[in-house]
Amino acid sequence: MIHDLLWILLGGGILLIIVGLWFGIYYWLSPNVKAPHGKARITGPCGDTMEISLQFKNDRVLKTSYWTDGCLHSMNSVCVATDLAKGKTPDEITHIDANLIQESIGGLPRDQLHCAELAEQTLQAALHNYLVNLCGKTCCQECTRI
Repeated sequence: MIHDLLWILLGGGILLIIVGLWFGIYYWLSPNVKAPHGKARITGPCGDTMEISLQFKNDRVLKTSYWTDGCLHSMNSVCVATDLAKGKTPDEITHIDANLIQESIGGLPRDQLHCAELAEQTLQAALHNYLVNLCGKTCCQECTRI
C-alpha cells in the first residue's frame, strides 16, 4: 500500500513539474508588451477572441504582442497581422487587411477566412486606440481616419 502511494506521489510530482515547465516556457516565449500605446480585444461571431497590443516609437510600431483563444487559423492570422504591423506607420497599418493577412499566411480554407477578418478588425481597433490615446480625443480627423 505504501509502495503504491509513493508511486502515485512520484507520478503526480513529475506531472506537476511538466505542467509547470510548459506554463513557464509558454509565457516566456509569448510576446508581451508591458506598456502598450494601443490595445484592442475583440470577440468575433465565431466565438474566438483576439487581443493585440502595439507599442510605437517615432510614429512606427516598435513592439507587438498578440493573444487568441481560437484555433490554429486564428493564431496564425493574429500572429501574421502583428508581424505585418512591425515597423509600420499608422497610415501603413491602415492598409493591412484580411486579404493581405490570409495571403501572407499562404491562404486559408474558405470556412476560416473569418479568422483573418477578425485579426484585421483587432489590429485596426488597436491602432484606433493608439490614435485616440495620442491626441486625447475621439473627434479629430487623425483618430477617425480608420
